Amino acid sequence: MSELHVVLGASGALGSAIVHHLQAEGYPVRAVARNAQRAADALPDEVEVVVCDALDTAALRQACAGAAVIYDCLYVGQQLREATESVLHVARELAARLVFPSNPLVYGPLQRVPADEAHPLQPTSQRGRLRLAVERMLLQAHARGEVAVVIPRLSTFYGAHVHGTLMGAIFEAALRNQKAVWLGRLDVPHDFVYLPDAAAACVFLATDPGAYGQAWHVPGAGPLTGAQFIELVYRAFNHEPKVVTRNRLLFQLAGLISPQVREVVELLYEFDQPFVLDGGKLARAYPAFEYTPHEIGIRETAAWYAAVLSPTAGA
Repeated sequence: MSELHVVLGASGALGSAIVHHLQAEGYPVRAVARNAQRAADALPDEVEVVVCDALDTAALRQACAGAAVIYDCLYVGQQLREATESVLHVARELAARLVFPSNPLVYGPLQRVPADEAHPLQPTSQRGRLRLAVERMLLQAHARGEVAVVIPRLSTFYGAHVHGTLMGAIFEAALRNQKAVWLGRLDVPHDFVYLPDAAAACVFLATDPGAYGQAWHVPGAGPLTGAQFIELVYRAFNHEPKVVTRNRLLFQLAGLISPQVREVVELLYEFDQPFVLDGGKLARAYPAFEYTPHEIGIRETAAWYAAVLSPTAGA
């Protein structure tokens, strides 16, 4: 465990979960983030934190010095390609292995359910096409022998520090006993993964030389319908479920004037039809790996939201 693990985007939800897991398992870890205050709020006090903009390759090289493994958990929107090129350049220079957590947007609407890693790569959204282009760039670098790359494809995640997402908004609404908003249909199955499990899977893959050069599904403890997920969240706060749905037509009308809403319309297929991944490849390779049951993960996530966002938090 003497290898140094460097986590980029460490103040975000996934990055901070990976830092917490590495620290708990005794791995040497360095956290790299753009925002020092957010990093201080999200990370253990004893973890080394370096403030750095990943688009500054020289600064990133210094922040990653000595790394054996780099986790690219950056959330940079349309700058994904530029940021990934910077990370890839640094990983190549340092001879570090690279973990690039991704998601199933690279598939587009699923042609078979559950979808395994051999599913056709036919993204229909702007986000999915960009992510696929970046994944291909990374795997080509691996094939050329420049950088060892592994790609965990994570399903929709929930857990601590998840803000500004559909999942985060549901927990916040349930905390306040208000109506949650759900996109699409409430009766179709969807995969959800608890963030500590996603982090543990990323580390499992990072520390296995045989995992590199491949994509791996990390689907979670089993699919739930939107109605089932929302009920578990509200029950965790001892409230009755309250939900309102937003359908495709509403978003299409709003998308006529908002580019951000048009992006949402492109992704609604995830919630209008079953969106379930086959996690058999990971289960066969790592039989000791277990997912947290959703009831427990959701209860623990609810406790975090209550501690951080309730009116008496920090009082």
